[in-house]
Amino acid sequence: MQFTEVNAEDFTRITLERLPHQEIETALIAIGGNGVEGTQFKTRVLKAAGWKYERLTTYAAHPETAAEAFNRVRGILQQTQEPEQILQQLA
Repeated sequence: MQFTEVNAEDFTRITLERLPHQEIETALIAIGGNGVEGTQFKTRVLKAAGWKYERLTTYAAHPETAAEAFNRVRGILQQTQEPEQILQQLA
């Protein structure tokens, strides 16, 4: 899967277009099985990628950290879409 690079500014701008991190989140949820399971998978992956904040903390509160985490995931998604392989590569 190919995704555009995520920039810290993406978390602080308002647009009608889907931003790269939103595309990555959507892909992670689908890979994780959609619904609650998919959302839990997305959360696990982002934590493993370096997002160290609580669930209710917005990405805009720490845009640099969010961009780094999403770009780590982005690189892995270019190689695999297997849930366990994604988590293993982040470990």
